[in-house]
Amino acid sequence: MMHDHNKGGFSLIETMIAMFIMVFALISLAQLMALAIVVNKNQGRDATKATGFAHDKMEELTGLAFTDATTNVTVNPVNVTASTGLSAGGNLPPTAPAANYSDTLDQFGARTTIPGSIAFTRQWQITNVNAMKQIAVAVTSNKSFRSGNGALPVTVSVTLKTQ
Repeated sequence: MMHDHNKGGFSLIETMIAMFIMVFALISLAQLMALAIVVNKNQGRDATKATGFAHDKMEELTGLAFTDATTNVTVNPVNVTASTGLSAGGNLPPTAPAANYSDTLDQFGARTTIPGSIAFTRQWQITNVNAMKQIAVAVTSNKSFRSGNGALPVTVSVTLKTQ
């Protein structure tokens, strides 16, 4: 009886190369998963903050008298000066902020004009609709991750104010 010594199988070198490729692929996937977790956590945190900051501005604007056309709501504390109050005007992203209809916030929601600490930009638009005012507030997260030339994430809240 003859023995066949050429049985099929993998050599030790082939097995080690296959294991190296598999380990490299798993490490790459682990890094990708870690990045995805961090980006999702940060985007969620920024979206939550932006929603809160939009509601803060909405409360500030709806707290003004319906006919107010002089209160400056771009500064803290708000003051009655020659500004816009609830006068119709302003715009929303992606349009650049209009004067007297926007402010900038740090990561904690405090108004700031220091370029390095600006984390959010709030823009609002007031439109006269019949006997009501439509108030729309948009908050852009300026420090959120974006890939390529994609737009920064924006949260928008809209309400109506009556007399």
